[in-house]
Amino acid sequence: MDLASIRQTVADTHRGRTWIVVNEVAAGTTERVATLFDHGASGVMVVAASEGVGELPEPSRIHYTRSRASTIMDGVRAFSQSIEHPSPALVAAVESFDPSHEAMVLGQGLARSSILADRPVYGARREAWTALEDKMIADDLWDEATIARARSVLVPPAMAASVAPDFASTLGTVWVGDNREGWHGGGSYVRWVRTPSDAEAATTWFSEHCDRLRVMPFLEGIPCSIHGFATDDGVAVLLPMELFILRIVGQSAFFYARGANYWTPSASLTDEMRHAARAVGEVLRKRYGYRGGFGIDGVATSDGFRPTELNPRLTIGHSIQALAADVPLVDMEPLVIAGDLTVRAAELEDLIVPSVTGRRRGGMLFAVPGDHGHGETGFRFTDDGVDAVPIDVGDSAERDGELLMGPAGFGSVVIARFDPDRTPIGPSLAPRAPLLMALARDLWGVDLPDTEAARDVAR
Repeated sequence: MDLASIRQTVADTHRGRTWIVVNEVAAGTTERVATLFDHGASGVMVVAASEGVGELPEPSRIHYTRSRASTIMDGVRAFSQSIEHPSPALVAAVESFDPSHEAMVLGQGLARSSILADRPVYGARREAWTALEDKMIADDLWDEATIARARSVLVPPAMAASVAPDFASTLGTVWVGDNREGWHGGGSYVRWVRTPSDAEAATTWFSEHCDRLRVMPFLEGIPCSIHGFATDDGVAVLLPMELFILRIVGQSAFFYARGANYWTPSASLTDEMRHAARAVGEVLRKRYGYRGGFGIDGVATSDGFRPTELNPRLTIGHSIQALAADVPLVDMEPLVIAGDLTVRAAELEDLIVPSVTGRRRGGMLFAVPGDHGHGETGFRFTDDGVDAVPIDVGDSAERDGELLMGPAGFGSVVIARFDPDRTPIGPSLAPRAPLLMALARDLWGVDLPDTEAARDVAR
């Protein structure tokens, strides 16, 4: 199946139907809403927590739940709760939009077969797939796929401090919690433990939130990920991505800032990462009947790629590479899961990987506590750091990207968008994050910590 045929099948599926698009920020639905209307959808409603940053969609109807929280992870959960347990106002809005009960819900990663006053979720994921989010089972998957991993142990929180010295590297250990309170990401249930006080604080926190922890060595190297897409006949594997997991200066703590694929590891490391994704994807396909996107996060160490967690869903890494290749992967996934689109893994891989090799994308996202309104500036990197460049003045060729600030369900967010024509392919992009965070502090007075990037020990 070629790309034109895929697009036609996606368009035929969307045509003449009524859709409810669910996403935490409305700005994240703009392209999808436009696509649905271009395909002939009879109506589109958007349900979001807030507007977000960027161009807003133009659906038939939009409803904001205004769910709020103090962190990214809590914000995701608060929005999920506002959908799982809709308010009377949301139910009324849905009923007004879809009085004949013909609408279907589109929402990346949704596992329930029905939601929002019993409207069906199109391409709903199986509960068994979402259960794979539990970080406690990841090492069993690596072992079944026979890929190299770091040593680890599963223990109750009260035992973690006593076993940690046996697993520590020169930089200490990393503890990650189970899914007792639901799935988690963005490093929200991860702690870097180097000192007795770190261990005490981590033990106290995890004892309140988790039943079990995985304790493993702190791995020096570039945080990274590799992504796959499972189909009926195999696994399409994409290219490595860099994750911006920064270290807060003077603390044993991380700051998650999303990712990009400008970083290019060596050919041997790339092959190792892609082999890991293919092997794990085959385990997911054969044991769980898995279909759709998944990602493996890990670290590019001096000894090679070492996986740390599985993300059994489409992630930002899929979106970035699909955008660069102009392949509608996000729209394709529910069709593949529903059985309405058949895609051969090798053909999908060939559609994306060659295009992405020379066309890179991605950016950074910095979560900021508090409400700071809107802000925007261009930026240009210099030998001494980074300078602000007004967006509305001068040639865009003088800017390496744009820095935008706006509201989010957890406070505010600062987003860095890089100009792909001015961003080098090859070296780690993470060292630019602390510079941009400092620029945002200077311009807008936001509360962002001093951070530093990991060392690239694999080169």
